Amino acid sequence: MLSLRFLSILASVFLTLLVLKNLDAVTDIYSGRIGPAERRGLAQTKRSTTPLAKSIAHYTMGIIYDNELRAEDAIKQYEAAIKIEPDVSYLHTRLAVDYFLTKDVEKALEELTKAKFLDPADPKPRFLAALIYTSSHRFEEAQKEYQEIMKLSPDSIWALSSLADVLMLQEKMGEAAAIYERLIEKEKNSPLLYFNLAFIYSKMGKAEDGIKALEEAIKLKPDYLEAYIGLGVLYETKKDMRGAIKNFEKALELDPVNTNIYHHLGYLFYKDKKYDEAIRLYQTLVKLDSDDVRAYVEWANVYLAQKKADEAIAILEQATDTGLKDVELYLALGYAYSLRNDDGRTLKFYNMAQELAPDEPWVHFYLGSFYEKIGQKETAETKFRKAIALDQGFAEAYNYLGYMFAESGENLDEAVDLVKKALEKDPDNGAYLDSLGWAYFKKGMLDEALRELERAINSEPDDPTITDHLGDVYMKKGLQEKARQMWERSLKLDPKQEKVQQKLRTAK
Repeated sequence: MLSLRFLSILASVFLTLLVLKNLDAVTDIYSGRIGPAERRGLAQTKRSTTPLAKSIAHYTMGIIYDNELRAEDAIKQYEAAIKIEPDVSYLHTRLAVDYFLTKDVEKALEELTKAKFLDPADPKPRFLAALIYTSSHRFEEAQKEYQEIMKLSPDSIWALSSLADVLMLQEKMGEAAAIYERLIEKEKNSPLLYFNLAFIYSKMGKAEDGIKALEEAIKLKPDYLEAYIGLGVLYETKKDMRGAIKNFEKALELDPVNTNIYHHLGYLFYKDKKYDEAIRLYQTLVKLDSDDVRAYVEWANVYLAQKKADEAIAILEQATDTGLKDVELYLALGYAYSLRNDDGRTLKFYNMAQELAPDEPWVHFYLGSFYEKIGQKETAETKFRKAIALDQGFAEAYNYLGYMFAESGENLDEAVDLVKKALEKDPDNGAYLDSLGWAYFKKGMLDEALRELERAINSEPDDPTITDHLGDVYMKKGLQEKARQMWERSLKLDPKQEKVQQKLRTAK
């Protein structure tokens, strides 16, 4: 997220010189070359044929064409004006903008280079060059332009903030933070500067500093919606659900019809297991937008988290009854029916999702999980590999395939490699750490298995599968009491585990 100011600059770069001056500005570029009396004389001349008059005429026509959004015609006029008066910086700047509008970036930069040479003290060509470099993802060159502008105008707030924004785009967060700290010294009453600094701190992993900056922004602007959202996100990263919920609730007070806030707040209630509050939000969200597929799916997930498949199906079918057709909706329905062990409807909805989006990786992932569940391991493997081929960063697919191999005791070396790829994407994921530990266990690498499973249980202390696996490792290492403790804990988390019950009976 960049500053609103910077985003607005980028969004309007195509119109930078299309909002044109009145006709008095026509001769502005010639200031210092002709005086007021001469300009009045030129204006009174009906058919002047002097080179200067012809240049002004072409320039004027260029402005008219710019006003009509006819960039190619404007280019011809400015080129004609430059043939007559090649040493006028502003003509080259105007021509550069129209070249940029017609997507001829190199010609635009060439003209701006000429403009900078002709008038080294004018920051405008450098500013436009910086914008063009930024839009072309040539951030280092943009940075150099802003640094040159700073030499011309060392106290320029906009130049400093633009330089900071380009540094942010290059992930040079430390340098960007230092600039914003300087900016705040100059503009202590700017909530936007505090907001941008908070964003930089968050990218640097400094959540506490980010929170302090956002609190300063809110002191200056108590109704600062984006700052409350930012606070909510930062508290969430700290796993402070109470603080996150509080700030998103405040954001919702400020913007009670903002569906994105409803979605995020609903998710926070869901993660905090405040299911009734989450359901209330999703009910309101569906009233606000009955076509919001995501709202139905997230609402259903609240029921699925409580093992209430029937209620989830009712919500999802409410969506399909309104005529909604969506991949995410069909996948959610398939998953809900899988919890009811209704293989026919599960496969039906997964296939409907595949018909809508045959190249969607998640479709193949869910089909893989279905075939694995019904014992068709080869088909499942094919589907998981297809998902990975479509998205080579698909951590969930790497993990599921790796765990499937570990469970079956097959392809254990590949199982380890697959789960490690998942962990590259999400190093602290408890489920992935469990998969890796289980693969090591199956390979007989007990020390490695213990290390990964202890990391996994620290991440997911209430997961019955992880506690069960850790119990198996302890037992294999001869630590019977520890094993028994883990199995008892696993059984408390999920009392229906017959295999764990059998392990406890055997261990006594």
